[in-house]
Amino acid sequence: MGVMSYQFKSKKEVIGINFSITSREYYESKRSDIRIDIAVKVQGIVYDSSKYVDIGSVIYKIERTYQAGQFIELYLKRTSIKLGDIIDYTE
Repeated sequence: MGVMSYQFKSKKEVIGINFSITSREYYESKRSDIRIDIAVKVQGIVYDSSKYVDIGSVIYKIERTYQAGQFIELYLKRTSIKLGDIIDYTE
């Protein structure tokens, strides 16, 4: 067995608003077998179709996005990726 390593193409810091998912969104994620751990809104102009985010040294995968006016809602699932597994990653 080998050790997995990852390399991110780019990194930028953005400010987002953490918000709770609704009960409808929770049940929809259960029905589709996608667990959503956290939801964040960012301004649409700063979102670059990234697949992963680092929040508090925890790597999340962006499972779904929704346009909400000038914001993009990101629905995130916690991954098992550790910061040390990412090549040349600095906080």
